This record gives sequence, C-alpha cells and structure tokens, in this order.
Amino acid sequence: MLSLVAFDSINGSASADCISIWAEEEEHARRGRMYDITVMDIYDIKMERREFDHSTLLSIDLWLQSLLGQKYSLN
Repeated sequence: MLSLVAFDSINGSASADCISIWAEEEEHARRGRMYDITVMDIYDIKMERREFDHSTLLSIDLWLQSLLGQKYSLN
C-alpha cells in the first residue's frame, strides 16, 4: 500500500484550503467525466520524467554474472 502511504504524506502536509480545493476538483472530474474526458486531466502527473541510463543495467548485469559465475540474459 505504498500509494496509501504517499497519499497520507501529501495529505498530512497540505493545508485545509488545498484539501478543500482538491476535493472540489475531484468531485468535478467525477461528475463531468462522462461528458468531457478532459476534466480527468487533474489526475495527470505533472513531473519531469528522467531518462533511463542503460549503462546502469549493464553494470548490474556484469555484477550479477560475476556473483553467480554464470552467463545469463536479461532479454
């Protein structure tokens, strides 16, 4: 239930005004989604996504091979 812990953390640090606004936005989205799907955009996460560094995966692969003393494939 990691999402519940994250929600409790965010909710616990938010002001009463923010919680009230979020509740109103959520209710608006719930009621309006049948008529206009864009009201669901409030649930879109607005964070910058990080690029995946494939060299990290290669390093882990090499480490596992040396640890296990055998060849295997991640594919």
